[in-house]
Amino acid sequence: MLESICSRLAARRDSPFFRQTSARAPVKRYLIATTGRTGSTLLCSRIAEYGDLGFPNEFLNESYISEFERLFPNPSLDDFERYVSSCFASRDGVFGLKTDWWRFRLAREAELLRAFYEPLDLIVWLRREDFVAQAVSLALAQATQVWHVRGDGDGDDDLAARHAETPFDARAIIEQARNILNQEYYWRLYFESCDTPRVELTYEDLARNVDDGVQAIADAFDLSFAPRRNSPDVRKARSGVAEAWSARFEDECADFVAFWREYRGLVSASG
Repeated sequence: MLESICSRLAARRDSPFFRQTSARAPVKRYLIATTGRTGSTLLCSRIAEYGDLGFPNEFLNESYISEFERLFPNPSLDDFERYVSSCFASRDGVFGLKTDWWRFRLAREAELLRAFYEPLDLIVWLRREDFVAQAVSLALAQATQVWHVRGDGDGDDDLAARHAETPFDARAIIEQARNILNQEYYWRLYFESCDTPRVELTYEDLARNVDDGVQAIADAFDLSFAPRRNSPDVRKARSGVAEAWSARFEDECADFVAFWREYRGLVSASG
């Protein structure tokens, strides 16, 4: 899907519309390497509130590129690359890209949108310590198509009702867990293949204090800025159903859970 959309844009001439925008390339680039339901949306949203670390997003996501194509007049792939790398960088040229492993691998293999991630000055490895809770969260989000809620709690009752109506599905949780575990394995191989400095964060870190996570990235770039005093506007969609599902899955699929707690990141989870 990503390659198809990029091929369509690559076949076009550059649009005169984008001559109005700066063609400035990022000065520093960082990659938020992650998987689903790790708090990455919360982290990126909070980073954007500061501005000093740019405005990271899923710029390799085919849905994002399709929306760009819909909003702007006949953009080319170069238009997209120049616009994003310029307009979503900080005033000092710091640019962040968030991506899962699958899209990152495809982009590198097809040599797509390289201005977003070459060269890299920093990798932010964001994972979740509890992969069972992560897989359950993914299964529920996929079933209900509710991924995030606003920070004021609006929509919590509706979310709880939709989760309660969703039947427990151990196979779906295993599928999501294997997806997570596979990505973590391939991310680890990639990290070992490069000497880019790395900051490691967890979902649990961000749940305690997302600003500490932002500060860790800033410290890696020797940047300092005043802390934010407002609460984050975005948070994960959660309910008591997720906790019940996690406990049930750990009970019914104990061998699967025990194996992957021991070998997580060391072997592929395919099959």
